[in-house]
Parts: sequence; structure tokens; C-alpha cells
Amino acid sequence: MSSPRLRICVYGSSSPNTPSSYTAAARKLGNLLAAKDHICVNGGGKFGCMGAVNDGADEAGGEIVGVIHSMFLVDGVEFLDEAALANTRHSLIVCGGADLTERKAKLVAGCDCIIVLPGGTGTWDEMWEMACMRNLGLCGKPIIAVSVDGFYDDFANMLKRASGDKLLANKPEDIVMFAKTAEEALELAEKQVEKIKIEGEKAPRLKLKGTGRWWRNALRKIGAAEGFATGLLVGAIVTSVYSKRHR
Repeated sequence: MSSPRLRICVYGSSSPNTPSSYTAAARKLGNLLAAKDHICVNGGGKFGCMGAVNDGADEAGGEIVGVIHSMFLVDGVEFLDEAALANTRHSLIVCGGADLTERKAKLVAGCDCIIVLPGGTGTWDEMWEMACMRNLGLCGKPIIAVSVDGFYDDFANMLKRASGDKLLANKPEDIVMFAKTAEEALELAEKQVEKIKIEGEKAPRLKLKGTGRWWRNALRKIGAAEGFATGLLVGAIVTSVYSKRHR
């Protein structure tokens, strides 16, 4: 049975200096997304992993949604130029603002999952922001990083270390999953989305262990303070009314 059509957000490098092994994996992912009839949503660039995943999806007849900031439209870095947009399968969303906040929000809006290819600080920013959202229980979208040639191994080890040091609210695998190839990443993504559809979308829960007593004490103090403040207010009103009547 074929998997349902998914809208998949893909993060990845935009540098023309991206190593060929990374762009090969990105192109393969684009091919796979098109073959499965999934929608490929990405930053709309034509270089690096971003450009390669677009090339792969386009050549295999897939649908691409580019989400780009208006500041990048002046230097010809976008994959979806006028010629590409003449293909009605593709679309381009242009964002504004003083930073990339709107663009990042529109990249993931309506997407079923996120696949992360090798990239630099922009890619890391996008991935870790959504990883943070998952750890806080604010996002249920699965995140799978493609660790081509071990690229994301240090990130995986960092999560394990943070978990061992009890710095995370959830297990590392509930925050970001890691795959070695594009094929493995897509398979993981499809399985995770299917699991969500069966069990219902559940973001990892933020567990505040050991804070119950602290919260109860804090609430008691708040209650006592409110009671004291209410008493002062009532006393002031009564005093004011009494004074007016006995002038």
C-alpha cells in the first residue's frame, strides 16, 4: 500500500561550496519525495543541499514549494525563478520582515514532518528551534536529521550528553531522530507520521519533575498575598465610607 501524500519541510545548506556527497544525498531525497508524490517545502534556493533537493524533486516530476525572504530575490539565488514557476506544479512564498522569523514559521506551517540535510548555521538555527519546540511540548512534527558522512553525529552525541546530565525534558529520540541516508530518513519520517495519525498528534510532554512542592508553596504564597491585599483593599474602602458618613 502506498503511503499518503505528505507535506515535508526540508532544511539544508544554500552554499555553492557544499560537498558533493551532501548534495548527492539531497538530490536523492528530492527524487524520493517526488516518487512518493510528497510535497517538498524548502527555502527556495538553487545552491547547496537546498538547490540539489529542488533539482531532484523537479527532475522526477515532484511538487516544490519555495519559502524565501524578499531580501534574497535580488541576487538570483532562488531556484524557483520565472522559468521554474511557469511549471504550475511549483509555487513560491515570499516573506518579509526585519529577520527570518516569518520565513521560518511559513516553512513549517502545515507540514507533516521535517527532514534536515547537512548545512551551516542557518540550517542549525531552523533545526534547533523546532527541536526546542518539541522538547517543550509545543510541536508534534517529527524531525529527522540526515547524518551524511557522520555530519550530525556530534549533534546526536550532544543530545545524549544533555540527556545523561538531565538537562532535557524528553528522550533524545523524542526530540530529533538521526538517519544515515536519504532513504532511511524518508522511511523514518513516513513511519512517524503514520504513527501520529494512528495515535493522534502528541508533542513530547514537558516534564517538570520535582517541582510539585515548589509550585504548591508558590501558589500558597500567592494565595496568602492575594488574601492580604484583598483585606487591605476592603479595609481601605470601609474606612473611606465611614469617614465620609461621619464628617
